Amino acid sequence: MLGVRLDSELEERLAAVARTQGRSKSDIAREAVRRYVERHDAAFLAEARRQSLAASAQDNRDDFAFWETIELASDTWK
Repeated sequence: MLGVRLDSELEERLAAVARTQGRSKSDIAREAVRRYVERHDAAFLAEARRQSLAASAQDNRDDFAFWETIELASDTWK
């Protein structure tokens, strides 16, 4: 259960939309909150994926640099 306080202007606008659509204010508010949460969840997941890919790319660069150093060092040992 969630209670939300709206300023009078926003509540009047919400009521007008609800009447126009033949829906309750709660239905519209529930849909709005659901969309908001989904959009922000998607943004959070996208950012987490971006960071994971960036970290993976850095690991690959570190691995490449390590093996390149080993290869160069082994050339001097020959």
